[in-house]
This record gives sequence, C-alpha cells and structure tokens, in this order.
Amino acid sequence: MARAEVTGKKPRVTADRAHCRKGPPRGGPDAVEPTKHSEPSSDDCTTAPPIREPPVSPACFSIKTFCLAHHISESMFHKMRAAGLGPQVMQVGNRVLVSFESASAWRAEREAATAAMPPVLNERKRKAPSTEVRS
Repeated sequence: MARAEVTGKKPRVTADRAHCRKGPPRGGPDAVEPTKHSEPSSDDCTTAPPIREPPVSPACFSIKTFCLAHHISESMFHKMRAAGLGPQVMQVGNRVLVSFESASAWRAEREAATAAMPPVLNERKRKAPSTEVRS
C-alpha cells in the first residue's frame, strides 16, 4: 500500500488520533483551565468611525431596471419602442436611461389607451346545449 504523502489521500487514523478518547476532556491535577477574557474598557475605542451619508436614491431607470420595475421583458420594451409605444429615453454618454417622469407619463398613456379599448370578451363562448337527439 502506498503512503499517504505519495497518493495524496488522507490516512484513516493517525497515530495521535488512535489514542484519543471520545467525550469531553477529563481534567487531571495538571489540567490547564481556560482563562476568562476581560471586557473591553471604554478607553480602548477613542476615535469614532466617520459617519457616512445616507445612500442617494437613483433619479432614473436603466432599461433593465425599468423593465424589472414594470414587469415587462427587455424584448417587449424594444418592441414597444419600435412601435412608438415605449417611454421617452435619454442618452447619457453610452447609456440609455428612462427618467422617472417619462416612466410615469408612459404609464399614464398606457392606462389611457387601455381604458379607451373595448372590454375583452371571453373567447370561449358557451354554446347552448343542443336539443337534437342523435341516433
């Protein structure tokens, strides 16, 4: 059998571990007791950490965050923009952003367009039971 150093496997039982007993350690007359740590005093912390400012909330959406916030897919966003039904976007450098104001205006337009549509009828119209007798 090859040695553990050669094969890279751990040995099952080491020489030290073979003589260990299970259970809590038994203290003898020469046993070392654990030391208790003292509580830190107030003098230890003389400098306070700097106070950080509250986080700044974003002022606009990226396309991804706009789609997440409005529960639509990014492909639907681009289809609606191509059809002229998407929100106004602004270009900042290479980024395309949607402001909160244009998002709320877009939502109002979509709500108005939905309200102007006739109500959707149930496509599966119930047929009246036939009175014909089949033979």
